[in-house]
Amino acid sequence: MDGTLLDDQKQVPERNKQVIKRLADRGVNFILASGRPYQSLHPYTEELEVYLPLITSNGAVIQCTLTDKIYRESNISLPLAEKLIDYARQSDYLVSLYYPDKIITSAEEMAEAHRELGSNKIKLVDRLKAESPPNKVVMHAKAGKIERAVEELSTTYKDRLYVTRSDPEFLEAMDLEVSKGLALEYIRERMNLGSDKIVAIGNNFNDLAMFEVAGRSVAVENAPREVQKEADFVTKTNNQAGVAYALEQIFKL
Repeated sequence: MDGTLLDDQKQVPERNKQVIKRLADRGVNFILASGRPYQSLHPYTEELEVYLPLITSNGAVIQCTLTDKIYRESNISLPLAEKLIDYARQSDYLVSLYYPDKIITSAEEMAEAHRELGSNKIKLVDRLKAESPPNKVVMHAKAGKIERAVEELSTTYKDRLYVTRSDPEFLEAMDLEVSKGLALEYIRERMNLGSDKIVAIGNNFNDLAMFEVAGRSVAVENAPREVQKEADFVTKTNNQAGVAYALEQIFKL
């Protein structure tokens, strides 16, 4: 979504909408996959008229767009979540906890960032503490500092956590059995589709797991160079309706 289907103003370019509609009329199905929570991602299903289950919180939650039923949910254990909160506190990172029905944070800056992405169920607290096992822990700091955190946490918890970046300044930590790719594989199996029938389009490191599942992977031109190198095809930027351009090339529109 962000940095891929949406432009920098967080809007879906009209050309993207038109191409998605044309392909949907031809029987091509679309799945929205994002680090966003369900309540922030769901409004786009109606705008785009795509109703397959949503992959939210980087794959920690797969949820039905029509009934809100959760098909699959994975959480970080309470003790581990508390360790991550302590790590963020000691390192002076801003931090948020994601749940299917809300986001909890003690930082107004984080709360505002979540609001800008359309999340309206934010609980701002004086001191952050996990109320129950969260789906995802998000940390925010300057890019270089976040890179160090990704490396440190990936090493320390390599057998317990999947740690990635969705943005140069945001780290996201989930259970080891969580990724957009694993969520896509879950849906692929239930739809009885071969990987050759799947195209994955993304813009950041948290999209690489989807590239491994899809028969064809596409990175937008605004993606980091490392992500572009892993893609089969590099399309135009998110501000140039790169999703539409890629789909036009692949489906010969």
